[in-house]
Amino acid sequence: MALFGTSGIRGDAERLFTKQFCFDLGRTFAKFITLHKNDGGVAVGIDPRGSSPRISKAVMSGLSFEGREIYDQGATCVPSINYILQTGGQYAGGVMISGSHIKDYLNGVKFFFNKEEILKSQEAEIENIYNSLKEKEFYRGFEVKTHSEDSAKTEYSEMLIKIADKDYPRWKVVVDAGDGAQSDIMPQVLDLLGLEVVELNTTIQGKFFARDTEVEEEFRELKERVLREKAALGIGYDSDGDRAVFVDEQGKFIPGDFSASIIAKFADGYSVVTPISTSKVVDYIGKKVYRTKVGSPYVVEKMKLTGSHIGFEPNGGCISAEVMMSRDGGSTTIKLLNILKKSNLTLSGLIATLPKFYLVKTKFDYDWDLMDKIYESLKKKYKGVKIDDRDGVKIWLGDDEWLLFRSSLNAPEFRVFAESKIEEHSRKLFSEGVKLVKSIISNV
Repeated sequence: MALFGTSGIRGDAERLFTKQFCFDLGRTFAKFITLHKNDGGVAVGIDPRGSSPRISKAVMSGLSFEGREIYDQGATCVPSINYILQTGGQYAGGVMISGSHIKDYLNGVKFFFNKEEILKSQEAEIENIYNSLKEKEFYRGFEVKTHSEDSAKTEYSEMLIKIADKDYPRWKVVVDAGDGAQSDIMPQVLDLLGLEVVELNTTIQGKFFARDTEVEEEFRELKERVLREKAALGIGYDSDGDRAVFVDEQGKFIPGDFSASIIAKFADGYSVVTPISTSKVVDYIGKKVYRTKVGSPYVVEKMKLTGSHIGFEPNGGCISAEVMMSRDGGSTTIKLLNILKKSNLTLSGLIATLPKFYLVKTKFDYDWDLMDKIYESLKKKYKGVKIDDRDGVKIWLGDDEWLLFRSSLNAPEFRVFAESKIEEHSRKLFSEGVKLVKSIISNV
């Protein structure tokens, strides 16, 4: 059974993440740690979606069955579960129950090991272990002994304060956590750093927002609040807190490609790693750019291979090697604030230092079984044009103009991207691309 998509294991919270499946996943990860001769317990965290506590309980049962001590961190952000592995020898690994931005009836599981997000090669190991033990022992629902603690949130918050360039101006910032995992962390951290924090959707027990940080419309409320409050900027997070996107003082949404390109520009090192779906704006920051398939594990692997200090995805998920080797919305925020202070510019002024690109994107539900047929039809349509098919089908129509057609591997969604330096061109390409894919689907 193929378990992993682009980032972790994801699927229907009821049909995929049964108690038996989750129990077997817990056993699998415990055996994976043992195989690598690591002692210690496992830190477990959850995002606030309704199915997460049930899934967590079953995963912890599997970990306990294999003799691993469990440190239950409760509702916390994804990067805190990674960071805690760097702070104490009692942790051999980490498990996060989170579906990130995908719909609330879905969920997911992510693993952290050796102080970082697991790599693609390790995913293959985990799949082999799972397939060897699945349903060999049955979930019994026994009471699991855990150590309940909030060390992940505490250590993570202290780290963010430590990397901040202290004595920020008294900026007013609107923080929109989407009632997600950063709700109990980032408002408090920014307040401790002396900012005037206006909170928006920061109730972790509130309505769950399954929102995609690449979709501007999902941050409409944040844009309006920034303008109403006359704030210096707005900061938005996805539900599990590993991505951050920004709104400037004019109420304009800044795509993650652009905010992350600014962070990469000022980062140490000569190179940056990012997926093929990222805007070409990153090619203009004066660093060597390495492109990967979509998914943070691919970015992490390439960063290690090339010695890059910084990597990012266009959703606002930055990876800073000196902090931790996984996406982190918190350190992304602090790094941008540090740059703003040093530059003495507004956020709009800082973004204006980058060249203009117009990247348009969308996603829509579809039948996963159609993926290969769509790709084959697209390659026939664009035969003779430069094509990059390492992850979907990317069509180069010029040095700075491209179309990307790609299926998500985390959810049955198809994505279409179009970019150009000329806004009318990008919108025309985008419209044609969406129309083409939908016609292929309707004719299958």
